[in-house]
Amino acid sequence: MTHDNVFWRFSLDVYAAPGVEAECLALQETHDVDVNLLLFCAWAGAEKKQRLARADLERLGEAVRAWRETVVKPLRSARRAIKPLVQRDPALHELRKRIAAGELEAERIEQAMLFALDPRGGSASDAGETDASVLVRANIALLLDGRTTALPEALIAAALGAGGQGGSAKTSSTAC
Repeated sequence: MTHDNVFWRFSLDVYAAPGVEAECLALQETHDVDVNLLLFCAWAGAEKKQRLARADLERLGEAVRAWRETVVKPLRSARRAIKPLVQRDPALHELRKRIAAGELEAERIEQAMLFALDPRGGSASDAGETDASVLVRANIALLLDGRTTALPEALIAAALGAGGQGGSAKTSSTAC
């Protein structure tokens, strides 16, 4: 499994863009959306020009579900639980920072898992679809599956503008 890959670097760039973090965290909190899978949907459409099928999303989601539920979410819960306690005991700040770093690494591993399972089938351009905006929107809408009618426009704009810029910022749902 390659932990440093084009999907991870794309995610770093996109998540750092204005408004993206807030959109992703809102979808995570209100609709239990897996932010890593959301970013994968954007990457598949923007960078690979690939329209994902429901079966792709189900397979990818199932492949990372145990990791997300037993590693990522418990680390997130621990980090959040410590946050209000830091005011009373500043020594907890360092523990919270270490947990946040572990959570980020766990999310990076989840992204490596998704990248390794990337559907290798034909791209949407093979079927005549080449508009990345249409593909990103379709992939995200498929993932959201009616949980909300509003698409994350900042994420979509950032994904379409990312275009292989490398990835220098920090990403993760560890901000809240």
